[in-house]
Amino acid sequence: VLADGTQALTAFIPNDKAFQILVTKLTGKKPATESATYKAVLKLGVPTVEAVLLYHVVPGATITSAEALKANGARLTTAQGGKIRVKVTAAPSIELVDLDKYLTNPKIVLSRVDINKGNKQIAHGIDRVLLPFQP
Repeated sequence: VLADGTQALTAFIPNDKAFQILVTKLTGKKPATESATYKAVLKLGVPTVEAVLLYHVVPGATITSAEALKANGARLTTAQGGKIRVKVTAAPSIELVDLDKYLTNPKIVLSRVDINKGNKQIAHGIDRVLLPFQP
């Protein structure tokens, strides 16, 4: 579904800082560079990284930011098989609630929404990494 641009999907794309925050939370040390962040993520292993990345993709649905703002409480099934919940708060703000109960929930970066809008595949930037497990 990811390689086929004709399949409808929504991807929630963590920004670089999101991965830096994740590595800091997992290791207790803030990586000094983007390269150090990348190396630390790779140490998690390919199966873990693949599961985490697939957890950021919702196949079968092209969800725009306007639709997301009306979707408070919706549960989305990811390509990894897990579920994330949409939480719309005042301001407005859109949070994605994952399986990790200890780290801050990712928020959609409202300046980075509807990437690729008008196509079957759409993306939204998020400020944290969604986790299908508790670290």
